[in-house]
Amino acid sequence: MGKNQPYKLVIFDLDGTLTQERSIWEYIHIRLGKWYGFAEEYQKQFLAGKICYQEFCERDAEVWKGMKVEEMMEIVQTVPFHPGTDELISHLKQRGLKLSMVSSGLSVLSDWVHQRYGFDYSVSNDLLHENGVLSGKVRIQVHYDKKAEWVEKILKQFGATPEEAIAIGDSKGDIDMFQMAGFSISFNSSCSELDKIASVCIQSNHLADIIPKLLL
Repeated sequence: MGKNQPYKLVIFDLDGTLTQERSIWEYIHIRLGKWYGFAEEYQKQFLAGKICYQEFCERDAEVWKGMKVEEMMEIVQTVPFHPGTDELISHLKQRGLKLSMVSSGLSVLSDWVHQRYGFDYSVSNDLLHENGVLSGKVRIQVHYDKKAEWVEKILKQFGATPEEAIAIGDSKGDIDMFQMAGFSISFNSSCSELDKIASVCIQSNHLADIIPKLLL
């Protein structure tokens, strides 16, 4: 690792960065046959500025009301990851970096990923449930374009400065996260704005291609 390693932690986005799916919300809707001509409309309204992020998420969650958490988890665990995820995570761990994740997706996915890969910190949005059944409500913790407040908390928790953090993401929602990290990597980005502020831009179907770009 070397004494001069400048970085202490990595902050990942989840949807589209570790997974091949850009949105876990959309992935679940498609799997349930509730996307086209239905939940798809909520996304259009949000992107057009007709409804706020909170309302957008609430409408999505309402679609799944009455579904068993167990059934939801079965769908979530079929989400495909980018090849090279294991390799990249192992590389970072071997170098003693803390792993964190800030996602505007869902905790049914981020909690599972946290456990599967041994993350140190993760935060996302919670689908509320009672007695193992989804209530149709959601607790929003991470707004789509407001990840910076969570980055601040993560830096504080691990005693790191912004210069000691690496951020990895793929969309417009990661811009303020990138602005708070000493080194940032846009991976298969869908946003030219993000690419402009990223330290490194990578277009690849293999996450391990990030490894040579890391200054570790």
